[in-house]
Amino acid sequence: MKYIGLVLKSARRSKRRTLLTVMSVAIAVFLFASLRAVLDGFNAATEASSSTRIVTQRATSLFFSMPTSHGETIRNTRGVQEVSWANWFGGVYKDPQNFFAQFAIDVESYLRLYPEVQLTPEERQAFLEDRTGCIVGDGLAKRFGFKVGDKITLQVGIPVYGARDFDFNVRGIYRSGGAAVDNQSMFFHWKYADERSVVPGQVGWYVAQIANPDEATQISMAIDQQFANSSNETKTETEKQFQSTFVSMFGNLNLLLGSIAVAVVITTLFVAANTMAMSVRERTTEIAVMRTLGFPSSTIFLLVAGEGLMMAIAGGLVGAFLARAIVTPDLLQAGAFIPAFGVNNGNLVMGVALSAIIGVLAGLIPATMASRLRIVDALRRVA
Repeated sequence: MKYIGLVLKSARRSKRRTLLTVMSVAIAVFLFASLRAVLDGFNAATEASSSTRIVTQRATSLFFSMPTSHGETIRNTRGVQEVSWANWFGGVYKDPQNFFAQFAIDVESYLRLYPEVQLTPEERQAFLEDRTGCIVGDGLAKRFGFKVGDKITLQVGIPVYGARDFDFNVRGIYRSGGAAVDNQSMFFHWKYADERSVVPGQVGWYVAQIANPDEATQISMAIDQQFANSSNETKTETEKQFQSTFVSMFGNLNLLLGSIAVAVVITTLFVAANTMAMSVRERTTEIAVMRTLGFPSSTIFLLVAGEGLMMAIAGGLVGAFLARAIVTPDLLQAGAFIPAFGVNNGNLVMGVALSAIIGVLAGLIPATMASRLRIVDALRRVA
């Protein structure tokens, strides 16, 4: 502790360089924490999936629909307790940039299967009774200022729903009771969309409630076998697998974001190491004098390494603070199966720990060189 003053004085030798080094580490930690928050948000929906829900879609792709007759067949499959269904609507609210997910659902069964969609009894009843009614997540309501009683008009985004705009009455603002359901979506009556569809009686995917999660694989196979070799073959999987498939549509996010994080960290490590090397070269005479006065090589090593560690941790704390302040659910409007996400305490701790590792590695070589510097050689080099 008695050498902290020397460390601080050395760091103040070139205030501009120290500030830039601290900021470079801060940016690295900020990006690391932000990227981790994005991955955590995508993974949260998958991990929170129900073990008693399975999803059936067309075997070819989620973008192809199935006839409503599939629903009764799925319902009669052994082990299935209840069935609901939904369609992706893809409407446009005022401007294409105002993207958010809209789902046409069989309201009564869907709300039973997804208790995570939390409504007051009054909102639930109003939604059930209004054919053109809709409910929106509280995150979406905050984003666009929606209130109960408002009217929303969506332009048709998928030609299968005709050409006329769809008008909706906001009958409720739901809260998300779990990461399996995001708070950035809109739900409305499937019948409203179906009656104006070019090809009526089509369903995007079915959701089935099963009695025993251990039988999910057998029930899924039984459902798919009933539609095998038909014009509408199906693919049934657990909700967790379905969520993972949806996330994979965005690409290999773990590899992509992980590569970015590694590149940022390595670049920051080189920047910090170069800064410490420059600092040691500038203080060659000072180090020689300190050795002459009796400072042991271990003390010289700790002084130089401590300077690098101090700057890195300072940058890590700044980056962690910025990540917590900026990367919030209000800023990152995910939606579409992905819950709202932000930087958690675990990400912040990992970011600060990463900054400490950068500081240690960046100061290791310069500190070793400084501690091994011979007094005569140091004085001769300056002379």
